Amino acid sequence: MSLLSRWLTATSSVLTVAAVTLGRRRLTVHHDVEVAAPRAEKHTAREHAPLEDIRRRLMAVEADARLGGLRDWVEYGGRSTRNRQPALDVLCEALRALPWPGTEVDQRWRMVLQASLAAHLRPGPGFWLGSDLDLRDTTLVDFDLSECRLRDARFSGTRFLGDTRFDQTTFLGEFDAAGAFFGRHVLFTQSVFARGLGLRGTAVCGNGEFSSIQVAGAVSLRGSRFSGRADFTCARFGSDLDCSGVRFGGRAVFRRAWFAGASVFAGAWFRGREDFVDAVFGGESSFENTRFGHRVHAD
Repeated sequence: MSLLSRWLTATSSVLTVAAVTLGRRRLTVHHDVEVAAPRAEKHTAREHAPLEDIRRRLMAVEADARLGGLRDWVEYGGRSTRNRQPALDVLCEALRALPWPGTEVDQRWRMVLQASLAAHLRPGPGFWLGSDLDLRDTTLVDFDLSECRLRDARFSGTRFLGDTRFDQTTFLGEFDAAGAFFGRHVLFTQSVFARGLGLRGTAVCGNGEFSSIQVAGAVSLRGSRFSGRADFTCARFGSDLDCSGVRFGGRAVFRRAWFAGASVFAGAWFRGREDFVDAVFGGESSFENTRFGHRVHAD
């Protein structure tokens, strides 16, 4: 049996193991797979694998070592609340270490790690409350962190390939994705940011969906590029918004948006149609040296 065939068989096994640990839960590997949790079996007491050994196996080349490391990773993180953050840090390391594009096995392993990560950040069985996420300078594919709840999230310099989802997610700390690259669409719809939102210098090759987001802290989009539509309909900005130098290649929609602090669009370029209908500006606003490709809609 070839290594690829063994891997495809083993992937089904690890998803089953994850379901046993987390309960009935949806995990994403290209497509959503619903796994019914069989009755948990009693295991004899044994020594738990140390975290360094788990890290080594998660980054191994052999499929069997990777899968064994993931099983022990789930067990290690679930054993104590103080183990959760170190376990998440190790999984982020394993994701960062994967080459791009890598082999087909590497690509499937990336999807398994991403799904395992999200499974512990969504409220429900197996949820790890108060977690931080550090995926700076990492390549992620079809990354789905929708409906999650976490503290700080660091994605500066990260490459998001395919569609990226952060919709209906709550960030209790800072969100920083400065210099990140989004290869297709990115969704932040109805997400809540208890502190700041940093997207300075990002590139969005598809649409950016930010409708109904709520941000308590400062928002920075300075120097970002949107190739498609940028939709901020009904967005709530509780502090300052910096959109200076932003290039909106498609339609830019701020309809019914609420700006509590200063809002700066100086030097921005609206190449498509812009819509500020029913927007409310509570602080100072600046459109100095802003370029508009079409008539402004601000009735």
